[in-house]
Amino acid sequence: MANDDTLVGLLWRSNRQRTRFLIIAFLILFSSSLLFSREYASFQEWHPSFSHNVPEAQLRVDAPSISTVTVTALPHVETQVVTVSKTSDPVIFSLIMWSKDSAVEGALLIKTILMYTSSPTEFHIICDQEARDFLQGRFSLLTSPLHPVKVRFYQPSLQSMIDRVNREGSIHSDHASGIPGLMKLFIHEILPASVKKSIYVDTDAIFISDPTLLWNLPLKPTTAVSMSYHPDENSPMWHNASKICSCVMVLDLEKLRQVRLMDSIIYHEAEDDANPSALSPPAFRAMYGEPGPTGYVNVKLGDQGYWWAIVEHRPDIFEPLSFDFEVTSCLMDTYSISLGDDGRHEADELSRQSHTKGTLQEGILIRPKLLHFNCLHGVNVYMDWEGWSNPKEGVTKRWGPALFYHHGYKWIWLNQGSTELVDIQALHNFEFADLQFARDHAILA
Repeated sequence: MANDDTLVGLLWRSNRQRTRFLIIAFLILFSSSLLFSREYASFQEWHPSFSHNVPEAQLRVDAPSISTVTVTALPHVETQVVTVSKTSDPVIFSLIMWSKDSAVEGALLIKTILMYTSSPTEFHIICDQEARDFLQGRFSLLTSPLHPVKVRFYQPSLQSMIDRVNREGSIHSDHASGIPGLMKLFIHEILPASVKKSIYVDTDAIFISDPTLLWNLPLKPTTAVSMSYHPDENSPMWHNASKICSCVMVLDLEKLRQVRLMDSIIYHEAEDDANPSALSPPAFRAMYGEPGPTGYVNVKLGDQGYWWAIVEHRPDIFEPLSFDFEVTSCLMDTYSISLGDDGRHEADELSRQSHTKGTLQEGILIRPKLLHFNCLHGVNVYMDWEGWSNPKEGVTKRWGPALFYHHGYKWIWLNQGSTELVDIQALHNFEFADLQFARDHAILA
């Protein structure tokens, strides 16, 4: 009997332990289920693609391509609205390249434009055959850019450019750029009337940011030309023409046509209220006096000397350009700004800027968007300047790595789109606007 009691006691204790174990196991399993349900719900919020019950409206982007993304992160919810532009107007450039050397420089400029642009791009290039041949070799590598590219080559003969300058009657150039350089004063005549605005940039420059920013700058309704302006510069031997730089310009070509920027003997045959006299002759005379037998005397810096007379005489059509868009190595030492120290604060960076005192940029931080490597003397192509191999040269220390990177960037790396979006044509049979005027008014030129 005692043995029976002992057996029953053992079984009873064993059953109680089993029951307690089952109760504990059930509680653990129940708690785990609750925890998993909560974590899975949170997981669905972070990864809606794993949910079969996400409303279609949350996954669809409707016109005008505005998508709302909700990110859940304890302890708050952030909503970010992203606007995606399906199409945009092109950014239009007018460039002059007269020789293979200028095309070698210009090709690098064009490459940097395509590297950074967020818009379709048009290039209207006034050039000779040698420059066109080189550029077409580079453009042939561009098979599928991210945005559409349109290229138009304008190939006036050297004689036709000389003839147009002669029809103006009084301008000439002592600058190395010669007659082709003076064509900066006639871009509005060479490009068709359908091109109403353009950005002009000298070939010895590169973009380091989106050129759309320059294109979209808000200008006054009366502005016909915008370029960098340095009222602090003093150069009486140049009639102070160094106060501006015609190396980077935003040109309202339509306004320049309306005010008839440049003169021609043809226009004198039909001067009336409907055809006013040209804007530039009074400006040139105000600065340089009456022209002599060989034209105006002591006009320096080529076309820039004439642009200076124009904007000085007609400030109503001129607007200064931010130094952001012309960080120049000539005279200004790139304003003492450079690559490096990416954690520097704005106040510290501003204190290091130079050549801004007495300008509209004084007290305003320069955020470089275009680098201009001018005044690197002794070479035909600025990338070949021997100073780039000298780490003690100021411009090399500040911006050498930027030049090396963009110069070495391959054209084939620009092929980031899915289809061919390159349209290239050469235009030979075009004429200057004054000749078109002569034909329209039956005037013998």
